[in-house]
Amino acid sequence: MSSRTITNAAEILLPRNTLRKSFIVQNEDASIDCFIKFEKQDGVTVSTTDHDHRISGGGNFVVNENTDGIEAIIGRWTIVAASGTPRIAVFETEDKRR
Repeated sequence: MSSRTITNAAEILLPRNTLRKSFIVQNEDASIDCFIKFEKQDGVTVSTTDHDHRISGGGNFVVNENTDGIEAIIGRWTIVAASGTPRIAVFETEDKRR
């Protein structure tokens, strides 16, 4: 699982990956919320008011092919923090070994 800090400037969380089968994003910060968005087009449009999911402090977000569909799995996701520099951890699985 990789770990990094994010800020209140929107950025790419996961680029498009046609081999991805599942992923989990964990907000390691105890109090700062993070917001993520599935981006259907180019650009980074996620914000604290325009997002698909809120990951509260200490929370996580899990997506897998069996319950969420292939497009949500392989697609591009973006993230932004409500404030500060919370640390997030990301783990993704793939169908093929590299």
